[in-house]
Amino acid sequence: MEDAVVADFVTQEGAWRTDLYSDLLPQEVQMKILSTALDTISTENDTIFWNAASDGRFSAKTAYNLLNQHDADPDEKYWKIIWSLPVPERVRSFLWLTCLGRIATNQLRFCRKSAPNPDCVRCLGQPESILHALRDCPPALFFWSRHVPTAKQHSFFSAEQGDWLRENLSNSEAGPSGIPWAAFFGVATWCLWKSRCEVCFKGLAAVLSPPSLAHSIIAKAKLWHEAWHAPTVLPGSRSRAATRVVQNVGWKPPPQGWYTLNVDGASCGNPGPAGTGGCIRDSSGRWVSGFVGNIGTASAALAELWAVFHGLEVAWNTGCRTLKMESDSRLAIELINNRLDQVHPYSTLLSAIRRKLSQDWLVSISHTYREGNRVADWLSKHSLVYPYGMHELANPPQGLGSILQEDNMGITFERRVVADFSSPPNLSAPPL
Repeated sequence: MEDAVVADFVTQEGAWRTDLYSDLLPQEVQMKILSTALDTISTENDTIFWNAASDGRFSAKTAYNLLNQHDADPDEKYWKIIWSLPVPERVRSFLWLTCLGRIATNQLRFCRKSAPNPDCVRCLGQPESILHALRDCPPALFFWSRHVPTAKQHSFFSAEQGDWLRENLSNSEAGPSGIPWAAFFGVATWCLWKSRCEVCFKGLAAVLSPPSLAHSIIAKAKLWHEAWHAPTVLPGSRSRAATRVVQNVGWKPPPQGWYTLNVDGASCGNPGPAGTGGCIRDSSGRWVSGFVGNIGTASAALAELWAVFHGLEVAWNTGCRTLKMESDSRLAIELINNRLDQVHPYSTLLSAIRRKLSQDWLVSISHTYREGNRVADWLSKHSLVYPYGMHELANPPQGLGSILQEDNMGITFERRVVADFSSPPNLSAPPL
């Protein structure tokens, strides 16, 4: 079939003719094809897009990442842990160099012929490796033996350098004074190294007694921890984390004469087997119509967009002409609101959605949290038990009644939400 084109495998209604290629392609490829939107109306030419980028645009960065994806760093997750630790930047940089084995111990300097011997300047006898400087030298040994739990001391003091660093930097347990152990470990190793450097550059007169050094490390760790988590910042500075407040979130019926369409998409694997679900209710909370859709293999973002498309299609066919559509996907709403060029991988489906929105009706699009979108969430997760395609539901499926009843009763759920957007995104599309 060398001369075949895509149009040969599509019906006049815009559906895939799966019978023509079901014996030619693997099942996983067929499922990806099924989730691909078709445009039988547009007269625009076909467009090539760059599949290695989410927006379809080519860049040197995405090309580089594509070429190097098979040579991924096995320690990449530890780099991410280091750069996200709630510690000052100087500590992160130090930990990064330490994990790479590049801090200038005497052993390293001796190998580079920039030191007369590899010995430690504090205990004068042992070669100064990274492990010796940060764990086994007497001042460090004194500190760790008093702050590492007794049950963990054997593994702590016997681990090799790489394992020692990884295990402690990925430890999410609480350390002294409630400080996360990974952050406490990072600050302590930096302080121990700084104390070592004081001795190297200022001589033995700069040596702190082990108890004094331990007290200094604990005090600095507490100070940095409190400063990092302080609720206020200096005027004009940028907060490290947005303030969150507790809100009661639930489904709310639309105004009299309006309908609410809740939609959701789900992907098991992202990408993986994907489906959509949604329902339409009136101002009294009564079920008007609903749908589930098995769309094949797709990403979570694509599933959310298919949910919007299917929901608008059902709403129009049902006769709803004043509609409030709600989705818990900020990304889907932003993609619909933003005019993307033809190289975007979802441009075909987005164009189809916009054509539906431009029909002769009044539609508003807004974001809701999952607690206010529970019916659509339930439907999308149960859509995969249905055959491929979109299935309209005249009545609620069995098992959904309790959620519908709770929504009608105004049941809400507490949720921590960001409260201090400096410039919140506009996630509500104006009526079309």
